[in-house]
Amino acid sequence: MVQLRLLETAEVGVSALLALCKKSSEAPMNQSFSLDLAPFKFLVHTSAPELFQRLSELYPPSVLRSGQNDDLIYDFEIHFKRRFWQPGGSLAFRLGQQHFRFADADQIVPVFEWGLNWCVATYQSRYLCIHAAVLEKDGMAVILPAPPGSGKSTLCAMMMLHGWRLLSDEHCMIDPASGDIVPCVRPLSLKNNSLSVMAALYPQIPLRQRTENTPKGTMAYLAPSELSWASRTVTAKPRLVIFPKYNAAVDGLTGSIFPPSALFMQLALNCFNYSVMGETGFETLRALVQQVEGFSFEYNNGTLAVQQIEALLNAE
Repeated sequence: MVQLRLLETAEVGVSALLALCKKSSEAPMNQSFSLDLAPFKFLVHTSAPELFQRLSELYPPSVLRSGQNDDLIYDFEIHFKRRFWQPGGSLAFRLGQQHFRFADADQIVPVFEWGLNWCVATYQSRYLCIHAAVLEKDGMAVILPAPPGSGKSTLCAMMMLHGWRLLSDEHCMIDPASGDIVPCVRPLSLKNNSLSVMAALYPQIPLRQRTENTPKGTMAYLAPSELSWASRTVTAKPRLVIFPKYNAAVDGLTGSIFPPSALFMQLALNCFNYSVMGETGFETLRALVQQVEGFSFEYNNGTLAVQQIEALLNAE
């Protein structure tokens, strides 16, 4: 009787193993593609073939390429794959042995974009990286650091649609050697109220890859302008640092000047890798503060805010 039970248990184990092998053989084939997001190159391996198609709505063919080029050196190699032990076929975003997060099939685009943010913010120390949007006009750049919910991305999108060149919506990267801002152009991430604001102001501009019920709410993306993509390797000189905040209760626009010492401390708090870069980070940030003017303002009208930024940029 004991021997019979052992045989039955073994048969169940073998059946389970065979079923698992069959499931693995039926899993989708991996696909590789690359993103040339100057100054970084990403190589992505995924078991979700729809990811490449969805990203093609956000990135041009000159940036998003199918396959792997063995002659190139990639800065980041990402695995974004399904695991058989994960419920619902969710995907795991990994960089080497470091896990970022899981993504359900209907949320792969926002999780992938957040994963790119995580890679740059956490694992590069070539540039001093400030959590801020950066845009350029007439050769001069404006840095917009702001916490979530301040309206930074909406203001950034409006500035780009008013002719400014987008360098980044997320990472202001300062080259320690030159003090210039290095672009890392990617789609602008908009969420929740920003989506209705942009749809009302610019109904002709498509917001792509809309995703509901993410951890941050409803997400969608605005593709960078042709000017921004065409100049994605062109650095810019910093001119202004502005901490914007949308406030419906404000009458028009109110603002104040940031003293250099306070500006330094606030930018240091907004840096991803200030402490990691040590003395180089300190000297790079000190040089930046000496080069720019700092302001803080609240506004109830995005168009008015854009006009005010342009006036400050052109002020003698």
